[in-house]
Amino acid sequence: MLKDVVIIDTAGRLAIDEVLMDELSNIKAAVRPHEILLVVDSMIGQDAVTTAQTFNEKLGVDGVILTKLDGDARGGAALSIKAV
Repeated sequence: MLKDVVIIDTAGRLAIDEVLMDELSNIKAAVRPHEILLVVDSMIGQDAVTTAQTFNEKLGVDGVILTKLDGDARGGAALSIKAV
């Protein structure tokens, strides 16, 4: 069974930028997505927790994708985000 899928990729956002976070809220209201995935650069380390918390509070995140795990990052952010 085939399903239609639309991926909306927004520019990188900082959780502290209220204007851009409001823009994401507006996109969510207009699109009414079934699922929201947060893509996090694993190189940001423990700041990933704050980022995930803020995005989850504003948008309701269903899952997280960690990128650049093949680099120097140890992936500790994955465990920290899971706790959020």
